[in-house]
Amino acid sequence: MSNRHHAHLLLSFIGLFIISSFIPIIQATTTTNVETCYNQGELIPLYYNKLFSQRIQLPHRYASQPFICPPYTDEDWSHKSRFSNWLVVDQDWRGDWLVKSDYKISTLDNVDCNVLCTKTWTIEDAMVAKQLILDDYQVEWWLDGLPGATASYTNEVNTRAYRVGFPLGQIKNNQAFINNHVTFNILYKPCESNTDQVEIVGFEVYPDSVANGQCTRTSIDYTMQEVTERRKSVTFTYSIKWKEMKQLTPQGRWDMYLMEPNPDTHLYAMINSFITVLVLLGVVSIILVKTLRKDQPVHEDSDYRIYDDFEDVVGWRLIHRDVFRRPMYGGLLAPLVGSGMQLLLSLIATIACVAYGSCHPAQPGALLNFASTTYIWTSVVAGYYSSRIYKVFRGRSWFFNTVLTSILVPGSIFSCLMIESFFAWSLRSSRAISVKGWLVLTIVWFLVSMPLTFLGAFVGDRRERIEHPARATQMPRFIPDKRWYQTYSISIAVGGVIPFAVVFIDYDELLKSLWHGEIHLMIMYGITACVLLGIATACVSVILVFFQLCNEDYHWWWMSFAVGGASSLYMFIYAIVFYWIRTDIQGVVSGAIYIVHTLMGCGLLGLATGSLGFFCTYNVIRRIYSAVKVD
Repeated sequence: MSNRHHAHLLLSFIGLFIISSFIPIIQATTTTNVETCYNQGELIPLYYNKLFSQRIQLPHRYASQPFICPPYTDEDWSHKSRFSNWLVVDQDWRGDWLVKSDYKISTLDNVDCNVLCTKTWTIEDAMVAKQLILDDYQVEWWLDGLPGATASYTNEVNTRAYRVGFPLGQIKNNQAFINNHVTFNILYKPCESNTDQVEIVGFEVYPDSVANGQCTRTSIDYTMQEVTERRKSVTFTYSIKWKEMKQLTPQGRWDMYLMEPNPDTHLYAMINSFITVLVLLGVVSIILVKTLRKDQPVHEDSDYRIYDDFEDVVGWRLIHRDVFRRPMYGGLLAPLVGSGMQLLLSLIATIACVAYGSCHPAQPGALLNFASTTYIWTSVVAGYYSSRIYKVFRGRSWFFNTVLTSILVPGSIFSCLMIESFFAWSLRSSRAISVKGWLVLTIVWFLVSMPLTFLGAFVGDRRERIEHPARATQMPRFIPDKRWYQTYSISIAVGGVIPFAVVFIDYDELLKSLWHGEIHLMIMYGITACVLLGIATACVSVILVFFQLCNEDYHWWWMSFAVGGASSLYMFIYAIVFYWIRTDIQGVVSGAIYIVHTLMGCGLLGLATGSLGFFCTYNVIRRIYSAVKVD
């Protein structure tokens, strides 16, 4: 056996060993929160998390702020430790930094007024607090796995909606006031397994500013705790109220974090999207029926057919000897397509996870954690499809193609995270990825993702080359001149605008959710929009490439990929317009973070939809030219 085969077998064993070793981690990552029941009087820890602002996209660790009560005492330094999961990168990327606080929350025990501490402020402490209040920073704490939120109520229970976080302070008459008193409104219900225990279903925080540590207000006009640039002492207090929810309308405790958008608007948009997709499917059906039916012989015993007119043999029929010619830069297209199939499978698995209810979109990090985990283990798919397409292009270096596949997309993500972390680190933001995060990211990339990519490439390279219905000639055919509306740029522009129009309403709601701090989402509409986007992308790619073949242009490989991913270009452009018109983001660094996030998201989506358009077009073209009989 050759050294190459020994290397392939070694990589296979390494991949299988890594998969078997990391299965417990994957199971721990993808499991949802189970019911946690508490006995009466049992202490429940409250975790400090972060300060965040929709204006300034730079979160900060709440526990490290100099003007708050420290989250630890001299006798117990264990409170200072950070609580994190194994994939700490996702917490770093969100700026989460959970540290146990000194708040004493006892199950079912109401507290009218407790003093947390009296903190002496220096001039520098007051200046830091005032600047954060002016920048509209919000505070995020966690209790029993739920982020503290402020709620909007009406007379109906099912209209309760949560907005994560509460204001650090208030601004009145150009004066800043610190919210030094909080009221915890903890919603609970009896546990199904044991009615003597309770389960927390909601965590609401209502802040207030009260001077001199007075928890109870004696009048409407009470003195607030002003932030002045001079030395003073500030007393932090809290109250606790437990409220039983006997009938909780939402199915889960995360549903209250979702704000239902206007159903009429989504309904009309969905109807228009369905009509558009049906029209596209009709055009593709006409193309398939026309091309396949016309190539059946007139008589059953005849091997030849008589063409009725000249139009039947021009266009796409004349280039049957060139349509499967190797494209230029095929060594780059194969890794892109393989990586796109990996991303597409990860997106499909994530959508299925949401539809099944295994992960909730309102739960911080749930979707990102599941998608990241799925992306890591689907590296086999990237290596397999990249190797298969590379073999179709008759590539010579299997090893180089696999290495390029394994570093192309992960390296781009790594670079974007590094740029963002540099900005965050320079401004001391918690968004900067920690040393542990970089270490985990590097280990997962080089010891998990890359070997799995080689494993998939090994399997794909051992498969037989895909045979095409027609072989390419040695001399390429001359491509006639095109009209202006037949150029590649116009086709890509048209191919991107139709799928973008299908999901425009849902994409606008997504941007609101990401950059306004409110999750506007209807899960059913969101899943339907994703499905319609995939169908529209596949149909548009097939239609425009077929029109290109009718113009005797056989350079369709890159064209199908570009048309499939063109909708992400419109998404990026609209996100930039959204940034200028509809967000309050301020500062160059915050704008850079917005652009990096948007570029990374649209780029990954473009790879997924581009690969979808490529393979759909590839299968249709092989089907057409396998059935054609040209005299």
